[in-house]
Amino acid sequence: MTDPRPRSSASVRRRLTAATAAISTFGMLALIVVVMLVAWRTTDHEMDQVLATRLAAARGAVEVQDGRATIDPRDPSADTSAWIADADGRLIAGPAGPAELRSTVQALARHGRGTVEVGEWRLLSGAIRPGSDLGRVVVAVDTDPYRSGLGRLIAASVITGVVVVAGVTLLAGLIVRRALAPVADMVATADAWSHERPDRRFGLGPPRDEITGLASVLDGLLDRVDRAIRTEQRLTAEVAHELRTPLTVMRGEAELGAATPRLRRAERERFDRIVAAADDMGSAMTTLLDAARGSGSSATSDIAAVLEAQAARSGLALPVRVEEPAPGLVAAAPAELLGRTIAPLVDNAARHGRTAVRIGADRRGDRIVIAVEDDGDGVPDGVGDVFEPGVRDAGSEGAGLGLALARRLARSVGGDAVLLSRVPAVFAVEVPVADSAP
Repeated sequence: MTDPRPRSSASVRRRLTAATAAISTFGMLALIVVVMLVAWRTTDHEMDQVLATRLAAARGAVEVQDGRATIDPRDPSADTSAWIADADGRLIAGPAGPAELRSTVQALARHGRGTVEVGEWRLLSGAIRPGSDLGRVVVAVDTDPYRSGLGRLIAASVITGVVVVAGVTLLAGLIVRRALAPVADMVATADAWSHERPDRRFGLGPPRDEITGLASVLDGLLDRVDRAIRTEQRLTAEVAHELRTPLTVMRGEAELGAATPRLRRAERERFDRIVAAADDMGSAMTTLLDAARGSGSSATSDIAAVLEAQAARSGLALPVRVEEPAPGLVAAAPAELLGRTIAPLVDNAARHGRTAVRIGADRRGDRIVIAVEDDGDGVPDGVGDVFEPGVRDAGSEGAGLGLALARRLARSVGGDAVLLSRVPAVFAVEVPVADSAP
């Protein structure tokens, strides 16, 4: 039984969570950019408003006497960030300030107008009296407090964005996980039921949402699986019933023939072979019926005894050499069913080998691997899946059903039949280890 839960890193939950994280990231980036632009424009507007206010205050502090501009330094309206220049561009009032700032102020006092920035300062130049040439007023504002506030706002926005994206991603992952958890559980449960309890159903009623809709679909699939299994079991039972009657007659007639007095030895051996073949066929039918019904699931088998039984089979074209397995190797499968599973592989190897067939078993984890190898030409590359019914080599006399039967029987006990190597041809049956095995 396979695990239907997603193992890939590209599971639905991870894809949805990643998509949510990506969308949240792009959204927060766009929001941060918008906030930065708005904050930048707002800061510029505030500085321009401060400059305009200072320019108006500086103009109010200037007095005009005899066509000349003068300023009373004791006037409280005079601004320490304002400079007054006469009509010739000479500064008549204002703080000293840095040399770079003072040179810019002098340039603006002579012929500048509008707003300029130099270093951490923004300056605005205007006439003392609008429309006159009495001189000019230059005012300045320190941009550092505004830029620092803007930087803190940007940093806070980025940190907030990271926290929001992380929170949204985590929340989305939890929500999606909780939303999809019932789906994964239902799929796993349906897969288990299809193998162990095909009669079980979710029974959530008519579809009302995605979960109940999935339950309804899975119930329908389980119904079809159950019908298919029951049809197969009924057909197998009917075929077995129809075959057992003539098989019993055949065996009885052969036994009567073998009991005839004064029968020649060769004829008695023929009757004995018919009886043995009838017994073998009856055993095969019982095994197939048990596999179809799923009975005998708790039975176990000793691997060494199963391999020895294969080596002792009569009618094989080549001898079977058994490599002694590790002691105490026990499989979680009935001995008869396991023998019927290995037999097609041994028959196939005996038909295609040259001198002998080798068979051995080894434990790998929770599985026992029974390998069958021959020394023939191997499996041609042109042959597809040899375990598909009807697939066979062009030169083979078989019907292409033996290996398919081996795989089916192996899977009925939770194992599998595989091709390990094409040249040399190595087929293997994998079966679970019994719980009591060391």
